[in-house]
Amino acid sequence: MCTHDHHDDQNAVIDKDTKEMLSRRHMVQALAAGGALTVTAPALSGCATNAETGSKQFLLIGDGQLGQMAASSWAEAKQKTPTSTDPRYLGRLKTIGSRIARGANKSNEQWDYAVFDTDTKNAFVLPGNRVGFYKGMMDFAETDDQIAAVMGHEVGHVTGKHAAERVSQQLAGQLAVTGGTALAGSQLAKKCRSRGEARIAGRTQVPRNELYAIQREYQQCMSGAHSKTKMLNAALGMGFTVGVILPYSRKHESQSDLLGAKYMHKAGYNPYESVKLWEKMAEKNTRRQPEFLSTHPDPSRRARDLYNYIKYQEKLGSQGWESIRMPKNS
Repeated sequence: MCTHDHHDDQNAVIDKDTKEMLSRRHMVQALAAGGALTVTAPALSGCATNAETGSKQFLLIGDGQLGQMAASSWAEAKQKTPTSTDPRYLGRLKTIGSRIARGANKSNEQWDYAVFDTDTKNAFVLPGNRVGFYKGMMDFAETDDQIAAVMGHEVGHVTGKHAAERVSQQLAGQLAVTGGTALAGSQLAKKCRSRGEARIAGRTQVPRNELYAIQREYQQCMSGAHSKTKMLNAALGMGFTVGVILPYSRKHESQSDLLGAKYMHKAGYNPYESVKLWEKMAEKNTRRQPEFLSTHPDPSRRARDLYNYIKYQEKLGSQGWESIRMPKNS
């Protein structure tokens, strides 16, 4: 999919349905993790290498455009869910956030933090540097370093441009599924017409009863073709979700984990606390679906990958903590 250079500020044509899809619910639950988005063909661009992750990215939409759409989602989130102004939570979050932002070389940008007053153990980031933590997550974390691990992870989504890549994957996937279904539907309809035409080929007259029968057969054939097209659309959509969308989501989560540890180190926090946090998560989260159907890697695996990454960076000495790339055999 990534075949040529692109410029991040190229704009996709986003319609009303797309804006509705980028609602608070979809933003909070990993942008474009499901649902159909549309983009016009001229908006297709190409690839760029992300400086933080070192990975190539297929981007159809820029951060500015996403940020504008996320603004209303952010306002809606704070309107529907009570937020806390308790300095023990909000002040603490802002302090940790500002340090992580410096570690990520993002301290010159504006950040907006909110603490949602519920027991949910979660946090999220929206385009435009909007970071939301739930009190349950802050209470679950035992130290500032563990909160910094979550904060670093969320900032990693920002620097990794994961929201833009996520939406772009959905846009491109919708085009592919729609195109594949349309082609198949066209071929099935053509087959139905060919059957009817073969019945009357070379004949100057067709008895009325036979003509009615041919018409009924054609309608039945087209009805069957429509049903097959719907099933094909569902199959293609499922294949795209499992084969492309979910793996990219796990890839993003893994990248953000390592970026978070990197930013923790640069901000003066202990990155090993991120390992402890995910080990604790694994203990509390024993009921999980198979990883290949999950949008997040297994907590135990995340803890192990973080530990290996930190050890490798320490091994590099003064040359460490500049990249999240790992040796292939690690």
